[in-house]
Amino acid sequence: MNLEESLFPFSSVRDEQKEMMSDVQSVLDSGNVLLAHAPTGIGKTAASLPLALVHALEEGKTVFFLTPKHSQHHIAVETLKRVAEKHNKKLIVADIIGKQWTCLYEIARDLSSGEFNQFCKAHKRSESCGYLKAYRQDGSGDLTQLGKKTLAKLKRKGPMHNEEIFQICKDTGVCPYEACVDVGRSANVIICDYYHIFHPSIRSAFLGKLEKGLDDIIILLDEAHNLPERVRKLMSHNLSEYTLNGALKEARALRSQNLESDLEDLLKVLQGTGKSMKDKERFIGKDELVGMLEEKMSMKMKDLIASLEQLGETVLEQPDRFRSYSMTVGSFFKWWGEERNEAAYTRILDYYRSETGRRYQVSLKCLDPALYTEEVFRSCHSAVLMSGTLLPLDMYKTLLGLPVETMMRQYHNPFPPENRLVLLTPGITTRYTKRSEHMYRKIASTLSRVVNSVPGNVAAFFPSYSLLNDVLGLSRIDGKEFLIEKKEMKKKDRRELYKRLKSLSEAEGQSAALFAVQAGSFSEGMDFPGRILDCAVVVGLPLERPTLETEALIKYYDFKFGRGWDFGYTYPAMNRALQAAGRCIRSESDRGAIILMDDRFNWKNYARCLPKDMKLIMTERPEMYLEKFFKIR
Repeated sequence: MNLEESLFPFSSVRDEQKEMMSDVQSVLDSGNVLLAHAPTGIGKTAASLPLALVHALEEGKTVFFLTPKHSQHHIAVETLKRVAEKHNKKLIVADIIGKQWTCLYEIARDLSSGEFNQFCKAHKRSESCGYLKAYRQDGSGDLTQLGKKTLAKLKRKGPMHNEEIFQICKDTGVCPYEACVDVGRSANVIICDYYHIFHPSIRSAFLGKLEKGLDDIIILLDEAHNLPERVRKLMSHNLSEYTLNGALKEARALRSQNLESDLEDLLKVLQGTGKSMKDKERFIGKDELVGMLEEKMSMKMKDLIASLEQLGETVLEQPDRFRSYSMTVGSFFKWWGEERNEAAYTRILDYYRSETGRRYQVSLKCLDPALYTEEVFRSCHSAVLMSGTLLPLDMYKTLLGLPVETMMRQYHNPFPPENRLVLLTPGITTRYTKRSEHMYRKIASTLSRVVNSVPGNVAAFFPSYSLLNDVLGLSRIDGKEFLIEKKEMKKKDRRELYKRLKSLSEAEGQSAALFAVQAGSFSEGMDFPGRILDCAVVVGLPLERPTLETEALIKYYDFKFGRGWDFGYTYPAMNRALQAAGRCIRSESDRGAIILMDDRFNWKNYARCLPKDMKLIMTERPEMYLEKFFKIR
């Protein structure tokens, strides 16, 4: 089978796809890893998924398509549907999202992930989940007759979106997650989230249910630029005053006097230590916190953990209780006390604002994603990590602990050069030392001229909400509707804002100016195909706030790689900025302008993160280029 024939769903293959397909085939055959910077529009899923599927069918493996975005689940399923239809081939596909989001109990949506896990485990233990009982027989775990019929139906239907699977299970009254996992046992392709594979305990349980080992799977990892930060967050934990107060109320309600007293002492230690801080946060040692607590409490930490877990079990046995704060506190201190590579973690005490004032919290922050990714990529059959913003490649290889022989590729951008205009406005920056009323007015003036020169919709992405608001009040934009992303917006509100932007792009003579933030829903989570967005303006760089966690990350990367400032500060910010810049050109037929408003984009160390084909035009009068560019249309 040649490359063109192996790209099942499509009739033609572009040169960029051929090149990527050749590399994908190479790592599949050799059991290697491919790290691929592949611009949006190249067809990353189409260039990798069918080839991986062929290899999996031949070698008795399973393809795991991992992505943090539900929209990419849809793309993968649609690709597999076209494969099955074009070649009249039966494929079994499991599209799996988090158990919490497929649970048929409405209360599940209101719980945190930790609380939901407690809720689900408690229902399983007490055999009180009606949906699980409808699917599996008590005791034996064998499928009920209804479970067998539902599973057979899901397998028979072929590739389906999770929403379709959910509806079938809802109509029959069986647990959707259990059914999806059972489909996964015999699936050719499993589509799921990063945490299914990169969270060690979740991976162990998940692969155990699927009856698979890491060496049985081929990993296709989409949006791979997200993986380092996502894994660090997955493996970080925090304990807040709010949770401690919840546990205290549980102890009082169940009259556990010793535990009540110790939780009161625990709260006093946390509050007292917090109030003594000179700054907003401070580092706190592992043994330091335990020592302060054991000095006040009546029991040792290991006994406290056991008592909290026991109380949590009792709480969850109550028919009207779906969460246990005691269980959450016990889990935190278990994580806190585990033996680990201390250099790869940092421990911080800080506070957050609530309606009643300051509330303190203590956190265990993971600094090194490779602790959890290296084993996966070393043990799996083969892997392809791909993204449109994966530069510099050597940083991601290093941070994720990828094998020495990993293949690194940067593919050519398929967009016609004449369809994209990239401008850099000199003399503007959002550097903290340069921020002033004068600079804000300069940003607002340049931004206003840019927006007024573009006939369609424009999105301006800022490093923070505060800077967005400062510039918004100074902007003078004519003939466009203002659409403003606000910090307190919920997901539903952001979707409504997106719909309004889309409707204006379709209306004759109407357009909008969207003001949003970098590293937010609009700059990374949403696509703007076609004419929804004519121009993306990136105002400044979204550098991390100088927190203790950022300081610890820079020091750790400096110690381990000698690249602390680059890996922990500069390059992640550039990646977020480029994600925002890419919003207006999502396919090779799109046409749009990108305006970079910060001198640092032209600095050597920052420019290393720019794709080779991104040629910047520096100008103090961007409106001249924009008027000419859009007049051509």
